[in-house]
Amino acid sequence: MKGYEILSNSLKDSRINFVSGNPGTTEIPMLRSVDKYYLSLHDSIALGMADGYSLYNSEASMVNLHTMPGLGNSMAFLFTAKMNRSPVIVTAGQQDTRHLVYDPLLSGDTMSLVSDFVKYKYEIKNPEDIPVALKRAREIALTPPMGPVFLSFPMDIMDYNGDYYKQQYQDPNYSISDEDAIKSICEKINRAKNPAIVFGYEIDLYNAFKEAGEFAKKLGVKVYSEPLASRSTYSTDNDNYAGDLLPASTLMNLNFIENDLIIFIGGDIIFYPYLPSKPFAGKDVIFVGTDLSHKAGESYFMNPKLFLEKAKGLVNKKGNYHKSPDLTFPNKIAREKFTMGINYVLYRARKIFSDYTIVDESISATENVRSIFGYGNKKYFTAKTGQLGWALPASIGISVKSKKTLVIIGDGSFMYTVQSLWTMKKYNLPVKILVLNNGGYNILKSFADSYYPEMQYKDYLTLNLDIESISRGFHIDTMMASKDMNELEWLKEGDGPKVLIVNTDKNLEKMFL
Repeated sequence: MKGYEILSNSLKDSRINFVSGNPGTTEIPMLRSVDKYYLSLHDSIALGMADGYSLYNSEASMVNLHTMPGLGNSMAFLFTAKMNRSPVIVTAGQQDTRHLVYDPLLSGDTMSLVSDFVKYKYEIKNPEDIPVALKRAREIALTPPMGPVFLSFPMDIMDYNGDYYKQQYQDPNYSISDEDAIKSICEKINRAKNPAIVFGYEIDLYNAFKEAGEFAKKLGVKVYSEPLASRSTYSTDNDNYAGDLLPASTLMNLNFIENDLIIFIGGDIIFYPYLPSKPFAGKDVIFVGTDLSHKAGESYFMNPKLFLEKAKGLVNKKGNYHKSPDLTFPNKIAREKFTMGINYVLYRARKIFSDYTIVDESISATENVRSIFGYGNKKYFTAKTGQLGWALPASIGISVKSKKTLVIIGDGSFMYTVQSLWTMKKYNLPVKILVLNNGGYNILKSFADSYYPEMQYKDYLTLNLDIESISRGFHIDTMMASKDMNELEWLKEGDGPKVLIVNTDKNLEKMFL
């Protein structure tokens, strides 16, 4: 059996149901028997598509990139897949091994290029490597903390003959808990005077929303979401939800000034920008989850869903916190209607798209998007790295399974991977795109306003983009929104991709200290 036939059989046996890519000459030999292939017009978009698919479905996906140049094009997306804990199997062709000694065109050390961003890497040496390498790659990618892996396929190996040895595929065991550790953690919680809870991305990964709500209600204390979470962390409708933590040590410490114990469940912390305060100084800190990348406190490796299920019966009530309703919000919404303020626009969108999966790259409006749309199972996704250009490709991968996918994106971000519109149109994917057009990079303007005020008015931070013409150029149905936002109903209609552009208030919000 030829190498390319072994690859095709291995993909079918591995239950990898999504393959995306942007092939070149070095990839054509390996793709001859690959049936279903989602084409993108840039390598990076293909990787973002696979990332979105894997995040939404908690399944391994495969992306096929064009050897050294294609990998180079995709490094930001590979970094995001790593930070998003996304089980993507990244593959790339390699030049014919019989003349690698001459450094031929397109060749290069792909293994070194990806080494900082993948959990496993291997270059195929003979056709019989393929089933074993793919099995290892898939299982390592899916083992917590999940993440991308890499396989390199030299061109000539695909035409060599070898025997095909079918592998037995099995998903990693996620049913991990520790009875003694659970009792120990609960004893610490019961001894604490005033604990607080921080839920993270694994609440969504393991669909532990019910257990998280019951545990938090039993304790009766403040509940926060981890800073800059890549996905939903906790049902924001619950009475004890106190909001998202901001990624700055001083601000986090202010949140926890009255707490003696902080319990992170299924998540982690991330910091930006630098502030001199040490995080959680003088506090007891506990982390529970299957992602042991923690930077403080004690860590316990177990499935957060199983932990919460068992711990809720062992903890005592420690408080009676209930969030206060925001009585000013309706009035703020009413005022913003006349200026197309962000909160007004998002509030109107939520009324129409409340049951949609939100893919967020609004950047300067992200805090507003999270607050207004709220969290729920598979309801919210964004790039953990803050990368621009991720949302459009990721929404393609998500929309393969989710017929209700809404991208909320800024005008600057929209342009990073605008070729994604071609793929959406080609495969008639039901991606609805809401473009918040504020005419510039407001996140950078706000950062400059706080730290480097002389930079705020640089001309390269202001944009004047004709988003409507660009979108129509890809044959996407496109409209401009009026002040009443009635076009949102049009955006929701139909099974194909659509774009609605909203010219929002250009006033600068203060987003940094």
